Amino acid sequence: MDKEKAKSLLLEFVNQIPAFVKLMYQLVKDPGVSATDKAVLGAAIVYVFSPLDLIPDIIPFLGQIDDAYIIAIALQRLLNSAGPEVIKKYWEGSMDVFDTLQNAVEAALFFLPEKTVDMLLKKIPS
Repeated sequence: MDKEKAKSLLLEFVNQIPAFVKLMYQLVKDPGVSATDKAVLGAAIVYVFSPLDLIPDIIPFLGQIDDAYIIAIALQRLLNSAGPEVIKKYWEGSMDVFDTLQNAVEAALFFLPEKTVDMLLKKIPS
């Protein structure tokens, strides 16, 4: 993936944010979605609004990439758990929700510093 392609994919994700907000709201209300998945999504949202970031938000574009990544992986977990039929029931976006999220995750990883990627992808020892 080159820089322009990654930037384009992130912009597609950003353009779909209103649809993702509606989707998150509907999924949080849905009794079939587990409390754990709702908590993970809530933690991701708190991270986005928290003044503490891996990459400070004052850095244009790069400062928002870690936020987009965290939201995308939290949503990806929620979408995988809820199942495609539940997601399709609530999704109002113009693009395929699963492809959009996967593209956002991959594009965010492209722009994040290697040390940050390693920290985000590090597995917790069992």
